[in-house]
Amino acid sequence: MSTREEFDVCVVGTGAGGGVMVQELTEAGFRVVALQRGPLLTAADFLNNDELEVVVRDTLFSPDQVETWRPDESTPAVKGRFNYVAHCVGGTMTHWAAWSWRFRPDDFNVLSTVGPVAGASLADWPYTYEDLAPWYDKAERDFGVAGDARANPFGAPRTSDYVLPPHPPRGSSRLFSRGARKLGYTPFPVPMAINSREYGGRAGCMYGGACQQYGCSVHAKATTFSVCIPRARATGKLDLRPNSMAVEITLGADGRARSVRYLDGQRREQEVFARWIVVAGNAIGTPQLLLSSKSAKFPDGLANSSGLVGKNLTYHHVAFVAYLAEEPTFHFTGLETHAGIDDLHRSDPKRGFIRGGVIADMNMSCKQPIMYATLHHDGREATKRGWGTGYKDYLRGFSRAGGIVSILEDLPMESNRVDLDPEIKDGFGLAAPRITHRQHANDIAMNRWYTERQLEIAEAAGVAEKWVISSFAVSDTNPMPGSAHFHGTCRMGSDPARSVVDPWCRAHDVPNLFVVDSSVLPTSGGYNPTLTILANAYRAADHFVRTVRTMDA
Repeated sequence: MSTREEFDVCVVGTGAGGGVMVQELTEAGFRVVALQRGPLLTAADFLNNDELEVVVRDTLFSPDQVETWRPDESTPAVKGRFNYVAHCVGGTMTHWAAWSWRFRPDDFNVLSTVGPVAGASLADWPYTYEDLAPWYDKAERDFGVAGDARANPFGAPRTSDYVLPPHPPRGSSRLFSRGARKLGYTPFPVPMAINSREYGGRAGCMYGGACQQYGCSVHAKATTFSVCIPRARATGKLDLRPNSMAVEITLGADGRARSVRYLDGQRREQEVFARWIVVAGNAIGTPQLLLSSKSAKFPDGLANSSGLVGKNLTYHHVAFVAYLAEEPTFHFTGLETHAGIDDLHRSDPKRGFIRGGVIADMNMSCKQPIMYATLHHDGREATKRGWGTGYKDYLRGFSRAGGIVSILEDLPMESNRVDLDPEIKDGFGLAAPRITHRQHANDIAMNRWYTERQLEIAEAAGVAEKWVISSFAVSDTNPMPGSAHFHGTCRMGSDPARSVVDPWCRAHDVPNLFVVDSSVLPTSGGYNPTLTILANAYRAADHFVRTVRTMDA
């Protein structure tokens, strides 16, 4: 076992939430130890990530990542890897696509805006957009978001421009914008935390086309690995421990968290002590750790007197339309997305559902030949079997391919949750996180409606052929086991009976425990969540520093 060295803060996880906390607390003078279950990589390591490794061999994932999933309690859980998680220093953000949205003001008060919805567990956030706006500003500055603040008339209000100009369009985004304008929509450059020119000591983008699922070999893509960790290490206050899997947070007799037990790279048990503990293991890993940390005071898991740890899991469901254009689209260049529309985001119950999302051009399924061959044809009758003359003709269309996607809000339900599988173990010998998730009827109606709008945009753009990628079309018969975005399992709120952490991400039950990751988001919004996770972490870190300094004075 480790010697009894006590740090000021132990941070578990170095992704969007944990990375910001590490940066801000070390720069404020705190001695921080950071545990990350995966390795410490270098930018050079990303040069080796070819398409076979990423698309076929799943090197994005740790072989120890094991999850189980079921749509409801009456269905036996199946074993697999259902959520897109990267296990390395910097976390999943190392491989994100860098879409950088601010949530809209109405995303913070869904319950009071639309009222209760049968079967859903809607909640207002414990603060407003105006409270978070200054921290959105800081996140955009630190991570170098490129965009045009005047181009989206339906986005969140802001008082300053983005720190970098938008990226230039490509063929597929011009085609998308052409179709959108014909239908009266307002296309705009999607804000991206990827350098459109040199910024923050990091290079400008080379437009190689492989952002999502891939690390950036020149650090043009802003991540906690390229931004926060270097700043924290420069302070001399960070003890960074990669290949360290947290297995339990222990509790002292005074009711305060006292240490984190973890397995090191040789699977030896270690223990690190700290005055304050910050958990940032994402909306799957965080409840797994808290539920595994049982004691006489918390027999159902640490900080779980509300019974809500693991509950209210939300994803984002997506509608995905693929097409072949008449002309080359150059979809395999540039970023994952270049152009979007927000005209349809506003909630309108006349459509038969509430809430909404954003629509954008997207190259995820056709950024490289293997991805195009294995996924993009899904739903296209002429190529479903994946072989033959028709399929060969389809493959020859690679340069003319493109996609249109919606990022759509998933309504929270208390029954959608993460708990511990009673039988299946992960690669560390721990109880695997068991995911129970099905779509609310509102999600299914929304998904169908947005699919139709995307087909209309493709038609207006004059594509040669279009079809729905059926594996993304959620329905009662096609439930969604996992996502690239997951939130809500340690809900933030003011009422300890209806939330796990307070408005500053401090656990109601344990005074020196914080949770700062996607799990605290009460609702998911219809945007990629990472910029909001970053902004919330900056807000929580500022409060942490001021509070602890006052206590120590």
